[in-house]
Amino acid sequence: MSTKPPESNERLRSPRQFDDAFEEASRLAGSSLTPADFYEKLLQRTVAAINAPAGAVWLRTPQGFLQMAAQQNLEKLGLDERRGGRQCHNEVLRQVFQASPPRPLMLEPQGRLGGPGPVEPGAVPAANLTDYYALFAPIISPDKSSLGLLEVFQDATLEPRAYQTYLQYAMQMAGYASQYHAFSANRQSSGSEKAYLQIEAFARLIHGTLNPTECAYHIANEGRKIVEADRLSVGIRHGSKVTVEAVSGADVVEKASTHVRRMKNLFDAVLKMNDKLVFAGTKDEALPPDVAKSLDEYLAESQPKLLVVAPIRDEREKDSDKPARSAVLMEVFNPPEQTEAIIQRLDVVGKHAAPALYNAAEMKRIPFKPLWWPVVKLQDGLGGKTKLYGALIAAGLVLLALAMTLVPYPLKMDAKGHYMPVYIAHVFPGEECQVDEVLVEPKQDDIKPGATVARLYSSELRKRYEGIDQELAYNQKLLDQYTLEKNQNRDPNRQIDYAAKIAEASAKVKSQTEQKSSLIARFNMLTGPNEIGQFIAKAPRLDQLAPGIQVWSNITGSDVRETLTKRAMRPNEPIVRFGAARGPWRVELKIPQRGIGHVNKAFNRDGAFFEDDHPRGYGKQKYLAVDVLFAGYETEKFAGRLYRSDVLIEAMPNKDDHNETEPVTMAYVYVDLPAEQQETFKKAGAEVRCNILCGDHALGYSLFHGVWEWFYEKVLFPF
Repeated sequence: MSTKPPESNERLRSPRQFDDAFEEASRLAGSSLTPADFYEKLLQRTVAAINAPAGAVWLRTPQGFLQMAAQQNLEKLGLDERRGGRQCHNEVLRQVFQASPPRPLMLEPQGRLGGPGPVEPGAVPAANLTDYYALFAPIISPDKSSLGLLEVFQDATLEPRAYQTYLQYAMQMAGYASQYHAFSANRQSSGSEKAYLQIEAFARLIHGTLNPTECAYHIANEGRKIVEADRLSVGIRHGSKVTVEAVSGADVVEKASTHVRRMKNLFDAVLKMNDKLVFAGTKDEALPPDVAKSLDEYLAESQPKLLVVAPIRDEREKDSDKPARSAVLMEVFNPPEQTEAIIQRLDVVGKHAAPALYNAAEMKRIPFKPLWWPVVKLQDGLGGKTKLYGALIAAGLVLLALAMTLVPYPLKMDAKGHYMPVYIAHVFPGEECQVDEVLVEPKQDDIKPGATVARLYSSELRKRYEGIDQELAYNQKLLDQYTLEKNQNRDPNRQIDYAAKIAEASAKVKSQTEQKSSLIARFNMLTGPNEIGQFIAKAPRLDQLAPGIQVWSNITGSDVRETLTKRAMRPNEPIVRFGAARGPWRVELKIPQRGIGHVNKAFNRDGAFFEDDHPRGYGKQKYLAVDVLFAGYETEKFAGRLYRSDVLIEAMPNKDDHNETEPVTMAYVYVDLPAEQQETFKKAGAEVRCNILCGDHALGYSLFHGVWEWFYEKVLFPF
């Protein structure tokens, strides 16, 4: 059976006391009590909740020492009655406070910090010389440094496990003390932040106008609230005289009134003195005579108990000998005992007002103000420079949108091509072969139709020729043999048999002779003793392809005599490309597939196309205007015509441009070149860039139709 006192067990069985204490401490931590009142109430609640005999709160001073902030029954512990009791207790406080990191501590009655051991001569041991358990809980700042200590003393008659519970309780209560300091710091910072925001709004307001009167009224009315004065007036020096621009609380400054005239004289006198005037009920006898006279006259009109006239000089006023550009006059009719705070706030207002008044005064001096003043008025009407710029940008965007929608502009489809003769022919080998010799020179323009172009050799053609020739010789031999035997044998039955064989052999000889002749004619084969397998390529005819053109030109470009000699050729590989260079020329254009739709629509859109006779005699046809640029002559633009019949129907892969994966549609453009430049541009294969004019559309669509088409295809179309 337990022998502990019943009252100690009762304490341990009352956790509600702890909860009530924590709730009260939390309320105190969030209050605006002074530190002395807070710690007095906190300590009372801490001690009462656990029936502690005594307790104390120790706080750090600015010098770093511990000072008692509150105490409960500390004198009943008998510290002063025991020899060294107070000194040992102070040493415990010092060591616990300086512990890093801060941590709670519990000392038993007559216990010693750090355990028993020898003490240095003259040193005071850190010991608890009372008959109570001493519990120490650190009060910690937000940066984890120690602010002070919460000390609680407890009876030594409790269960041993109770003291750890009470130590945890003391730590919790010390935590609420830490919260109180954090909340107090936040309240102070929020007050400073509020004042900062008020000053920032004041500065933004007074710098938002360049009108001196408006700026002065903002300073007088808003500055009075910041200074917490009864009246604030602003004067600006224009030339040598000061003008009272604004008086707080007055909508209009009556400049002819006695009050305003005397205020003006006081401003003039103080600005000439070039120093601050402070009147707090007693006039300084050392004031200059004109300042003293102006002050007496003004005090006869107005009777403030605190009057301050402060010249405010902008840092851009380099000439310090001249009076300041502006000044403020503050009046307080019932000032507090300490006026330094009001004067300091007036200095802050003057510091922000100086550049604003200087800018406004300088702006008033600028000539030709009527020319740009409407812009300033517009800016002020909109609420500042930022809103003016925003309005200008918005207006610009609206105008740009209207221009993009309403202004017509030709839609241009870009395409590349080459300048080529109208009549072109290619010479193909017709059989897999090897080129022995090319007989035409580059750019040769006097090649007659049927002229030999190249000498070729084909082993396969030789085998075919020799095979036919051998079969022909064999069948001819049989024919001769059958004919001889028929003439020698007169047997009627044999005659009929020989006649059938002779007819069969004759048919084979005739067929093989025709095959041989056809092979020779088809490939222009040479039949000399050492020429079997060789054949020639001839220039094509012109009589049907290009009426009136008598000669071909070699438009291959490079010298193929070196590149093709001894080279194997396939039937679909051209040996030489011929063109009627002395005839008409045109641009072989490759229109990308993304643009052919616009071209076809333009032929059906009124106003986009024209009509004229086709150059090749196809009658009257529609055509689109084309801007043509030749490579090397990019500064000269020539007019071209794209007729509807010259646009092919099917698209084909763009084999010539390896960087272009999109299919293209072939078309032909006739260019109107001046007579003196026709020969200059007649270079087969010259690169040409063209813009096909597809009629007027909205400016935005003409410039950004590719973006719209991509957006429609990739975004809108899937939905």
